[in-house]
Amino acid sequence: MWDSYRIAACPAGWIELSENGRGAIAAWYAGSNRVVRAPMGVRTDQVQVTCEYPDGSSKSWSETFTPAEVEEIEKDIDSYLHDSRLRSRPHGYRWFMRLPPKVKDEREFWGLLGQADAKMPPANRDLPAEAKNLGQTIATLFERTASKDTQAFAGNH
Repeated sequence: MWDSYRIAACPAGWIELSENGRGAIAAWYAGSNRVVRAPMGVRTDQVQVTCEYPDGSSKSWSETFTPAEVEEIEKDIDSYLHDSRLRSRPHGYRWFMRLPPKVKDEREFWGLLGQADAKMPPANRDLPAEAKNLGQTIATLFERTASKDTQAFAGNH
């Protein structure tokens, strides 16, 4: 399924999906007609590092993500997808999604997914159930139901 996601520059007005399991779940359930991927290229992002010492003092600095850190992030996402009973996605890409109709911005989109997640009963909370819940929420936001192909593919993990 991931092979059907086009490689393209980020279209105007689309959002970059978060670089974590939830962003990957959003890409999966939004589908290849609403998500594109672009080669990541060399990472120049800065991460804030803070070292706290036993005497209460601290030192902070910024450093660039290393290739090993990027690969660690990709492996964590793969693990999350695997535990959600979904396929690993290709590494080395940034993922962009067209917002659903009536969702004004990225903040609202992630807020709606967070609200749906918070409504899940604790007894039903495991990664496959959470992924399915997020998928149903995304389907509702796009005013459609999850396709049988997506459900069948997810089940054939």
